[in-house]
Amino acid sequence: MNDKELIQAAKRYLNRVQQTDRLIARLKSTIATLRAGLTSQSYELKPDKVQTSGPGDALAETFARIDELEREIQQDIVDLDNWKKDTYERIERLDDLDQRNILIARYMQGKRWEKVAFELNFSISQIYRLHGAALAAFVQNNPDVCKVGSGRFNTRPPFPFRCRGSRGSWVAVLE
Repeated sequence: MNDKELIQAAKRYLNRVQQTDRLIARLKSTIATLRAGLTSQSYELKPDKVQTSGPGDALAETFARIDELEREIQQDIVDLDNWKKDTYERIERLDDLDQRNILIARYMQGKRWEKVAFELNFSISQIYRLHGAALAAFVQNNPDVCKVGSGRFNTRPPFPFRCRGSRGSWVAVLE
């Protein structure tokens, strides 16, 4: 890979942080939806019908399925959160504090370039220049971010998430 491809790979890697935040929020929302579904289910008891055989306790089975799914989602959230912490630690390996500030503000906090420039008291063009240097330093300090020659990420959010789409967006695949 040439330098430009490595820098693009670093950008894609760092952009995954915001995507990961959105995915964590979506998974937490899924848990809330599952729990709300339990409380909204109603059962009508009819005294004249007696069932002596057939399926077991449907409510208990539903609780068990939801509990299992919640545990899987919670583990996925922990895995994704650990990946985000690893990304932050990778940024912290940079020697230049301005470069670290720019990468953290842009990718970890999702701030716009104008706000980053204002907060750091730099011009936009200076921010762009420092950002390019920060990406180059990020790749140099984290050579495992990309596989040489493959154009694919070596380090990515943990399973059960896989890459798809033209821009390589991460999607949840609960297998």
